[in-house]
Amino acid sequence: MKRQGGFTLLELVVALTLLTLLSGLMFGGFRLAGRAWETVERHNDRLGEAVQLQLFLRNLLSRAQPRDIWDIRQTQMLSFQGGEDSLLFLAPLPHKDGGPAQPAWFYLALDQTDPDHPLLLLKTQPFIADGNPEQQQELEPFDWYRLLDDFRQPELLPPLLALEVGELTLQYLPREEDNRLPHWQTDWLEQAQLPALIRLQLDSDWPALIISPGDRRYEIKDEY
Repeated sequence: MKRQGGFTLLELVVALTLLTLLSGLMFGGFRLAGRAWETVERHNDRLGEAVQLQLFLRNLLSRAQPRDIWDIRQTQMLSFQGGEDSLLFLAPLPHKDGGPAQPAWFYLALDQTDPDHPLLLLKTQPFIADGNPEQQQELEPFDWYRLLDDFRQPELLPPLLALEVGELTLQYLPREEDNRLPHWQTDWLEQAQLPALIRLQLDSDWPALIISPGDRRYEIKDEY
């Protein structure tokens, strides 16, 4: 009797086993490729955020305004006071309706409440006092230290920006005087003018930002 063409049960079992193995390998490769793609997308998102953050901070700090501020103690302080991990300064805040920019206080600091997840905070509030003492007599007396305390209280002023960063390190370079090379310093307190340069480090994997504040922002800088 002539045998009919077809597959035996053993052949079918072997074919199904091979098909199952191939399917597993194929879908495993798809999952691996999907995870790799998600990792690349997350890296690109973080990279894009970091670039945008650096551009924003560069633009904001380059517009820092040097004003002599009279406070309630009848003393003058420059509207730019910085430490190693915080900076309080005055800069123009663009008007929502496209009108002229109005000056506002900005506070940039590293919040280490959670040491495992330090946050870069940027806060702002309107500038209500002018550098002219005669005009200040018509306004509420300006308290410089109260302004700083208000910015440091987390529940009082919501942050304009709050991003997790690796670090925040600020340094300030004085202007060159008497042909002597200046050196970077870790604070800029009770100075009469803006620093020549600000160096801002957000993450050890990124190069530091070198910024010329105020009226020197369009000058060509040497590398320090």
